[in-house]
Amino acid sequence: MLPNYLQKAATIVFIFQTVILLLWYLNYNATLTILMKRNISNKSGLCPLIPPDLVGPISVNINATEWMDIEKKFQKVIKGSYRPENCKARHKVAILVPYRDRDTHLRIFINHMHSFLIRQQLEYGIYIVELDKDIPFNRGFLFNVGFMEALKDNNYGCFVFHDVDLLPLNDFNLYQCPDQPKHLSVAIDKYKFKLLYATNFGGVSSMSTEQFTTINGYSNLFFGWGGEDDDFYNRMDVLNSGTKRPNQAVDGLNSLQYNLTEKVYRKMYVHITVTLNKKDAVTQLLNRLKKGKSQISESQIFETFKKILKN
Repeated sequence: MLPNYLQKAATIVFIFQTVILLLWYLNYNATLTILMKRNISNKSGLCPLIPPDLVGPISVNINATEWMDIEKKFQKVIKGSYRPENCKARHKVAILVPYRDRDTHLRIFINHMHSFLIRQQLEYGIYIVELDKDIPFNRGFLFNVGFMEALKDNNYGCFVFHDVDLLPLNDFNLYQCPDQPKHLSVAIDKYKFKLLYATNFGGVSSMSTEQFTTINGYSNLFFGWGGEDDDFYNRMDVLNSGTKRPNQAVDGLNSLQYNLTEKVYRKMYVHITVTLNKKDAVTQLLNRLKKGKSQISESQIFETFKKILKN
């Protein structure tokens, strides 16, 4: 039999452990209740800061799936748009894609991107923007058109400017608009996942509605392929200066002119087709040349004249 002092000590230890266990149990229940309440409130509140369904690296199906099969796969996508069912998206994002005669790329793109964007719990819409075939391709112009037309459908706060032949390989690459414009295609497999040059901002990029308006969008003057993304990068200097007024010294949203041929709300995307009056395009180029406000050299402008008039 233990001495009295040891029995008293054992009793005190037992009581102490019991109290600690009781406090832990009460705290656990309180914590669990709070977490349960948060989960319940999330069903009608904002989606989590970190989407729970992200998987990281993702594979790409390079086979062009038939449109009917794509539509069956994404039944909850309506008129090219989607929003999470169980929470309110933190970001409203418009995906703008300039397009011409690339149906195979488009089917691969749509099939891949809807899965990718849904896992990120975005409220989003995909806009495929096309210029009439008798007008030389103009990527920057089509982005400007898509920007204006998308805002007629929803108050998007974020825009992603996307080439149709580029696909994200990791869904941790969030299609959002942080405080500064974001280059989303820094590393591309074609270029061995290396940035081509320090000021490269082509391929895929994101920018808020306010930022895009402030820099006056893309130039409308780059007909043909290339050049508009470097010009776009140079326009972002105005954001670093803290200026909030649209940049009127360069062409862009402020000089945008187009005729809407059709705007079709297909199940998987919104298809926008526009045309441009050739005379207006030539006049615009001449005015910019006379005022010395064009970011394009004289030789480039004359080459553009040839492309427009040739068609």
